Amino acid sequence: MPNISLPEAMQDYAERQVEAGVYANLSEVVRAGLRKLMEEDGATAFYLLQRDLREAAGEPTEDVDLRKLLLDSE
Repeated sequence: MPNISLPEAMQDYAERQVEAGVYANLSEVVRAGLRKLMEEDGATAFYLLQRDLREAAGEPTEDVDLRKLLLDSE
C-alpha cells in the first residue's frame, strides 16, 4: 500500500469522515476522492469529444469552461 502525505487540514477532514462513520477507514476516503477525479476526467473527455465531433461535422462550437461546468454540476 502506498504511503501518502496529506496537509493537516485534509488529514483532519479524512479522519473526521472515518470517525463519523461515513467511511470505514482512511483508504476508503482516498478511494472516494480518486473516484470523483476519475468521474470528472470522464466528463471532461466527453465534452472535448463532443466539441471535436461538432467541429468535424461543420457545426458551430463554443468554448466551454470545463472546470466551471464540472463544478456547477455537483
